[in-house]
Amino acid sequence: MIRAGLQRLASVFNSQGGIISRFITQNAPAQHRPAEETTKDVISTCNKLIQEKSHRNFAIVHLLGKQWRVTDGDLLVVEGYWPPNIGDKITLDKVLLAASKDFSLIGRPLVQPGLVTVTATIISKGLSHTKTHFKKKRRKQFMRINFQRSQQTMLRINSVDIKNSINSAPKNVF
Repeated sequence: MIRAGLQRLASVFNSQGGIISRFITQNAPAQHRPAEETTKDVISTCNKLIQEKSHRNFAIVHLLGKQWRVTDGDLLVVEGYWPPNIGDKITLDKVLLAASKDFSLIGRPLVQPGLVTVTATIISKGLSHTKTHFKKKRRKQFMRINFQRSQQTMLRINSVDIKNSINSAPKNVF
């Protein structure tokens, strides 16, 4: 009985085309459109969504050697020394990806300058919690305790805005 079931399965997979080709032919697209028309439609749809601003935007930003996913109102705690002072408003320029619920703009490696603007405010600067580094060697009467606190900067993301329309000529920022 088991052998008969296995033989039926083998015949289905070994017959002309098999399951995969049957699946593909049943779900074949009804119409074929040139790639140029499709890309124009996608770009126009994205431009309409950008103008409507109906959804919350997010971005992936490269900041101090790390990548952060940010949206409006987020708080970031960045490790290490950073020169801006408390209350400074800054623009995060290295945007790797910007997206909404309906579309994504992926940079190669960065999104086009001037297309996406991520603004942030420095909220506080200080030291992290105390980290303890303890060393001990058994039966050698050797113990060392070191304490470490690293500098931290806290940022509040004010806004993630997609400014221009996609595929338009870039405007000189300088």
